Amino acid sequence: MVLPNIEDDQEQERPSETPQYRLPARVVGRVLWATASRRTCPFARDARDAMDATPTPPQILGLGHVPTEGACLVTCNHYTRPGFGAWWTALSISAAISMRRSEAAPADVHWVMTAAWRYPKGDWRRHFVTPLTRWAFARAARVYGFITMPPMPPSPDEVTTRASAVLRTVRLAQQLAAQGGLLGLAPVGRDTPGLLGSPPAGAGDFIALLVASGLPILPVGLAEEAGRLRISFGALFVPEIPRQRAERDRRVAHQVMQAIAAQLPSRAAEPGES
Repeated sequence: MVLPNIEDDQEQERPSETPQYRLPARVVGRVLWATASRRTCPFARDARDAMDATPTPPQILGLGHVPTEGACLVTCNHYTRPGFGAWWTALSISAAISMRRSEAAPADVHWVMTAAWRYPKGDWRRHFVTPLTRWAFARAARVYGFITMPPMPPSPDEVTTRASAVLRTVRLAQQLAAQGGLLGLAPVGRDTPGLLGSPPAGAGDFIALLVASGLPILPVGLAEEAGRLRISFGALFVPEIPRQRAERDRRVAHQVMQAIAAQLPSRAAEPGES
């Protein structure tokens, strides 16, 4: 795998053009075969193969913060742009993490992902693309052991589905905590302008449940500088969880987003207290 830790390499030539990220045929083929045969695939392997095919190796900072063994909740900003879909966030972070994990420790990150792409009323894609992505994402989640969550902002008719997804995620978190596994989550949960958006109401409460299941938080910041992907890991931490329910959601979300913001390049927008 060609994914070196190059945080100290200051001499490597930086690309000037914005690179386009495309999944290699062998990864797409594996997913299609696994879907058709109802099998599973190791996500860490496919993530490494996908990153091997990228135009430029990423810059990886703070890889030593990734635990070689033991469970954690990987939290990151929801970075995306044309030519860099949201799935590349999961692929790039998972590939980097797999470099650090010991052979005896689980290397796959089980991500919480959107259940579908949603569009506003009146948009024709709402009637074609949304159902298609719902079908495709559910099968990709089964292949990799992910959890699908209804897209943000929440829809009133998806309350039951969202509650079920939260319960399944908590159960998976408890299982991973016992096995020393990894759970991944982008708290913002949707595309936003810039590097860092604000998480929706309820994100802090959700994270508090996962932390209570036994998962400390590994913050990750993803960005691009001069056409080169930059992945920065922060130190593991356990957020302070207020006893007062009214404060819990806001305070936990703020702590997590501040930790992610600290891993982004300077001048990245930080989430406010409100």
